[in-house]
Amino acid sequence: FVMHGPDGHNYPNESVFADIEPPLKVVVQHVVEPLFRLNIALTASATGTRVSWAQTFESAEVASRIEHIVVPANEQNLDRLAVEVLRQSGGG
Repeated sequence: FVMHGPDGHNYPNESVFADIEPPLKVVVQHVVEPLFRLNIALTASATGTRVSWAQTFESAEVASRIEHIVVPANEQNLDRLAVEVLRQSGGG
């Protein structure tokens, strides 16, 4: 897929599903720079499903270098997910 950045540039991406364990977890391996593994855990709770999201980068240096992009981007992704879940459940 191609990420269209706010700077007007296009950023080619490629990821593979490294592990899927319904309904508990999904692991995504980003196979182009920056290399990372995204672990998504889904846990039942009294109010629905808790989503835990952890990213492990190839090195601390890479993580530090792109933290200013990754942290807000992940928050935006989770916010968009919440909107979709609420829309689908009629809780919007």
